Amino acid sequence: MRRNLIRVSGLAALACAAAGLAAAQVSAQAPLPQSVTDSHKRFSMSFPADWQIVTKPEGMIALLAAGPAQAGYRPTINVVVEPLSQTMSPEAYATAANRLAKVTFHNYTVVQEAGVTVAGQPAYYRYFTWETNTGVTLYQLQVYFTNGPTGFVVTGSTRNDSARLREDTTLFTQIIGTFRLGGPG
Repeated sequence: MRRNLIRVSGLAALACAAAGLAAAQVSAQAPLPQSVTDSHKRFSMSFPADWQIVTKPEGMIALLAAGPAQAGYRPTINVVVEPLSQTMSPEAYATAANRLAKVTFHNYTVVQEAGVTVAGQPAYYRYFTWETNTGVTLYQLQVYFTNGPTGFVVTGSTRNDSARLREDTTLFTQIIGTFRLGGPG
């Protein structure tokens, strides 16, 4: 019963966050003074001052960011960059990724997904939950972008509880709203 209550209250927060993402007009909750560009100048984005950010010049994970710890947990955002076998839309990229997610994540459940425009860029977003091997249920927002034969997945992760969902998904949409292909612009 408690898990269902968390999911229902989380849906209310989700609806608000999704509406903000879909409109690409996320209300400014906290300033995002840390502007980060990956070492290959493929993308840039901004974060709150109290987030720790690491960029990686090699590998699929190009950026890892973590917010301040709250009750032993830190909200995170990461950016995966990968070559695609062909040029495709963000929706086609998300569809291909969904097949892998279904077999990778335990109790993977898509809550909502749709095409969207983020800062003038076509994208596709998906909200979902899954359970870690230690039994913790996570809530994630993934936003898919493509640029020619390159795919970008920006993922925000938090615990699946109503307080975290309300706060973190709003901040995730604000941060993701600053994502720009090709570096600062």
